[in-house]
Amino acid sequence: MPLVNQEQTVLVVQEGLGKVVLFAASDPFRRSEIKVGEKPHEIELTADGRTAYVSNFGLLEGNYRVGTPGTTISVLDVEGGVERGRFELPPGATAPHGLKLRPPRRSELYTNAEEGSGAMVVFAADSGAVLRTFPLPPGVHNFVFGADGASLFAFTMQGEVYRIGADSGEVMARAVTGSPRGLAWTADSRHLMVSGRNEILFLDPARLEVERRMSGLGAGQIFYPAATPDGRWILAPAVLDGVVLVVDAATGAVAHRIETGSPLLLAFSPDGKQAWVSNVTIPAGIFAPPVKPAAGGVVRLDLETFGTTAIPAVPDANGLAIAISIGPRQLGSGTFA
Repeated sequence: MPLVNQEQTVLVVQEGLGKVVLFAASDPFRRSEIKVGEKPHEIELTADGRTAYVSNFGLLEGNYRVGTPGTTISVLDVEGGVERGRFELPPGATAPHGLKLRPPRRSELYTNAEEGSGAMVVFAADSGAVLRTFPLPPGVHNFVFGADGASLFAFTMQGEVYRIGADSGEVMARAVTGSPRGLAWTADSRHLMVSGRNEILFLDPARLEVERRMSGLGAGQIFYPAATPDGRWILAPAVLDGVVLVVDAATGAVAHRIETGSPLLLAFSPDGKQAWVSNVTIPAGIFAPPVKPAAGGVVRLDLETFGTTAIPAVPDANGLAIAISIGPRQLGSGTFA
């Protein structure tokens, strides 16, 4: 059954299963699967939604080096529902994690290799040719671009945030922020949001100086924050607390604590009325009580009522993206217990 024009397709990276699930936002039972590499993490879409890139990280998580560091980026034909091919990292660079198309042209694909040389690898997005590499500060785990693409902003597992020249790799500014595990822009793009333990920092992007701090949020480590498109709320996923905090962007007050399982990150629907939440697997034995093991999954969050809907049979979610079709797209159909 084909999807009509402007249909939204949700793409979910399933880390432990090594695949990407695609389903219709209007009917999650219409779905298909694409096999990718081992322990994939991030997903990035082209502007037209036809192509997706997936980082085959190969390791369980930034703090738990379980597995074998990966060496490839999967390139997916979204409409065809197949893996078109793979980009190969250059020798010595392994464990690709963060994955972003550089604005505004989006013709270059960047990924930070966490193992081996620890370099940023820049691919031609159309061909997969390696255009250049440059060294990164130790421990870089993920990054975002500024709107003009001149700089990228990366956080490390050692508690630092960097502004780095996207062409040269030159470090332009550095800040120590405590426990960064996610970066995002405010709705007006004026400040860089940095997640931390029980807090979110707002940095001036030029100097990386803290201009505002939301603290005392009633959670432990916050991961990838997100500002709603209307700028009213900051959504703060706290994996080990099992909640998404809905924080008033003006006052810093927590308006809602929404239980979703083990939330890592969010993606918004184009109309800004819904957020899709990926919940990661928490294996047994990694954390002491009260943290409980979790199978992970996907939850749809209504941003008007703050009600949730769990999507069945999509466990172990990590990266997540929303594609808008520009023509018919064929997905499978089926029922799930």
